[in-house]
Amino acid sequence: MKLYSNVLKNIALKRIVLSLISLLGLSLIIFTLARIMPGDPARMALGPRAPEEIVQKYREMLHLDKPLYVQYYYWLVNLFQGKLGTSLTSFREVSIDIAYFLPATLELMLFVAIIQITGTLILGTISGSKPGSVIDGALRVFAYVGICIPPFVWALILQFIFSYILGWFPATERLSPDIRLPRITGLVTVDALITGNFTAFADALWHLFLPSLALALGAMAQEIRILRSAMVENINKDYVITFLSHGLPTYRYVYFKYALRPSLSSTIPVIGLDVASLIANAFMVEMIFNWPGISKFGITAMLRKDLNGIVGIVLVAGIIYIITNLVIDIILTIVDPRIRRGGQ
Repeated sequence: MKLYSNVLKNIALKRIVLSLISLLGLSLIIFTLARIMPGDPARMALGPRAPEEIVQKYREMLHLDKPLYVQYYYWLVNLFQGKLGTSLTSFREVSIDIAYFLPATLELMLFVAIIQITGTLILGTISGSKPGSVIDGALRVFAYVGICIPPFVWALILQFIFSYILGWFPATERLSPDIRLPRITGLVTVDALITGNFTAFADALWHLFLPSLALALGAMAQEIRILRSAMVENINKDYVITFLSHGLPTYRYVYFKYALRPSLSSTIPVIGLDVASLIANAFMVEMIFNWPGISKFGITAMLRKDLNGIVGIVLVAGIIYIITNLVIDIILTIVDPRIRRGGQ
């Protein structure tokens, strides 16, 4: 047990050190790219009619008149003080803007991950345990179609069918107009539970369903295929055949307990990367569902060359990727004993 704990600690420490170096490199690359793009951020922020001397003072205030390495030094100094600079769009601290918009995106990502992982484990196991059956054929067709259709097209299809034709789910927003909820964490489901407002909680889940499903379908289709392939390989191994010949419950013990676990080694990294990439894939889906997440801030920052805003959003996306990869490594270490023993 102690050895197992030490292995996990060593893996976590190595990943954290590598993650900090990766974040520093990412910040340098995106900082440089954002500043060498054509356009004058100060002029775009103040408008074409602003006097030149005012614009020049604004450039000096933002250190835009300094060499690139001096600008990066000032940015790093601010970062170590917990500041990401002033947004040229909202004229507030970028960290304040991100703290306001990010919870809506994180909440969406959480529910997408729940749908994605649950659907992959159930459907991938069913498909892989019965290769060649009608259900397997139907799930394989779904997987091919799901991979080909991007999330924003799924969003338009689901919105058209379930909102405009059937009217089963709301087309936009996080809550119905007649529901009022105080902002505590920014996650409406959590805020509803904290305040004991179960009507708002149910309404939030109702609004979350379509955008979550639109984002989950494509990734889930890919993961079902990977899990199916691993399951087909593992159910033909001697130990599984032995369990089946002894009459153990097929799905409850043999498939879900003994064939699924080794099959997850190839599926978990893909699930993790798909979950981490949601912050980028969610941009278009959030716009379609008028979801007040980080997409609005991000798209405005890119269109108006908000340098600090762009760097802040990319850093947040990088941190989410790094945290997700760290969690994946720890889960893989728990699931696969070969990793704990150094690949032996």
